[in-house]
Amino acid sequence: MKEIRTFAFDNSVVSGSQNFVNYTVTGDPGSVFSVVITNEDSNYYNFPENTVVSIEENIATPAGSFSSTPSKLSFQEIDDTGVYYGSIDLPSVTDNDLYSTIVYAESSFDTVFDKKLSSGLVYLPEQINQLIDSSLTFSLSSAGSDSTYNDYPSDVVASGISTSVSKIPRNRSFSISWPVTLGSSQFVIAKQPAFSDFYISTTKDTLNAGSGTSLELKNITGLSLGMVVSGTGIASGATIVNIIPGYKDNNKSTSSDAVYVIPKSVSENIVTDSSGGTVILSDSSTFVADRTITFKGYGQDAIRSFTGAFVEIKNPKLVIDAVTTTTDAAASDSTTIPLTSTNGIKAADTVIMSGIGVVGTPHVDAVSAGVNITASSAQTIENGQTVTFTGSSRSATITADVVIKTYGDQNLTITLELDNILTVG
Repeated sequence: MKEIRTFAFDNSVVSGSQNFVNYTVTGDPGSVFSVVITNEDSNYYNFPENTVVSIEENIATPAGSFSSTPSKLSFQEIDDTGVYYGSIDLPSVTDNDLYSTIVYAESSFDTVFDKKLSSGLVYLPEQINQLIDSSLTFSLSSAGSDSTYNDYPSDVVASGISTSVSKIPRNRSFSISWPVTLGSSQFVIAKQPAFSDFYISTTKDTLNAGSGTSLELKNITGLSLGMVVSGTGIASGATIVNIIPGYKDNNKSTSSDAVYVIPKSVSENIVTDSSGGTVILSDSSTFVADRTITFKGYGQDAIRSFTGAFVEIKNPKLVIDAVTTTTDAAASDSTTIPLTSTNGIKAADTVIMSGIGVVGTPHVDAVSAGVNITASSAQTIENGQTVTFTGSSRSATITADVVIKTYGDQNLTITLELDNILTVG
């Protein structure tokens, strides 16, 4: 009897956009095998190599696909090299898929499996997981002045191979340019943006009621030190100062030595450590069971800890537009400057007026909305004269260069906190 010794795929986890998965069969020359492949919907792979290609009859090799029609790669013989090479043309998918394979040793051709591979005439290799790409969404948000902003510019979305498939850096680079505008009021620059102003957000559910700084959660996956914690009962500005897998065992703990125990979870008869655990907060808070708590993590480390996404944000910059308007009456040696519009102008030492006839660098001491401003020094300006104000505005542009090295193992939104860089009002 001839033996089939091995059957192996090059990859057991592949990208949702990947087309080919190679496999290798080794055995005695002349040994014969057959293969059936199905997806998680119980559809069959069509094995394009089964198609007899004929140019004369206009028959071409079909693409790899799955359908309800049963299909089988039948009676493949291993040649004198002792190795058979094949490939599966997996179609692109929009959700995760799972493929199962059945390999048959064809006994009618005096073929069996090596006993180390299978004791019967059927062998079930490991399944192939096809995982859709992960996406990184870059977005804007303002917790304090959201209603004052006009519609935010569109999110920037980039997709790539999940780190569950490959952790090899991809180094995709692109630039972001976000114009932001206010419907009313005005803003000034609080500071120039930095990577630390970008955050990710997630929610976790509490396990038990209690008070203090030890917060027990049903799941601590993705949390990292320094995350800002918020929710009913949580002290304002509280952050994570420590993360401990498992929960405190009061029976084993002493005042000087806290003992934490990690519960076990069972899924499909596999016992693993529970994902639950305890976070230590910077400030004492109160908790109830089954309450949803929000966690915000800022900067590169928090993003990478959450999904494995490795992102660099370089050269972030904020530029606010100058405000240009005209006088609607003459000003004669007066600090009161009548204007057709005061939109975007703020009373501040950093808001400077300029234009023909403007002497020095006067700043704005007061604003009478829609009527005039009060300058820090008297001016003589003609009616209808164009004047410009820098330092405050209703419009600005945020730019940054982004480098994505890895996309992480799930979709993730990375948000720039506008309140950190623009002060509205």
